[in-house]
Amino acid sequence: MGFIFKILYVLVTFVETLVIFRIVLKIINADVNNSIVSWVYNLSDQLIKPFEGILSESISIDRFTIELTPIVALLFYAIIGFVLSELSKAFKQAD
Repeated sequence: MGFIFKILYVLVTFVETLVIFRIVLKIINADVNNSIVSWVYNLSDQLIKPFEGILSESISIDRFTIELTPIVALLFYAIIGFVLSELSKAFKQAD
């Protein structure tokens, strides 16, 4: 059972990394026509779509615009990752 939690934890870590890349690419205003940037946006769109509408879409600070939906999604996935990590440790100690 602990092995399953480890696999899920790795998957959640990948999702978190993808969302972080999206946030950074948006902040630096990366070219959407680039294939890597487009891939990150397309894949992360599916992961952050359930969190749309929780907060306003973006916040502007000086000349920067930061999307809030990916940040909410990132917080959610971080909590899921923490829970999976703790469950993995609990099952490891039980063995």
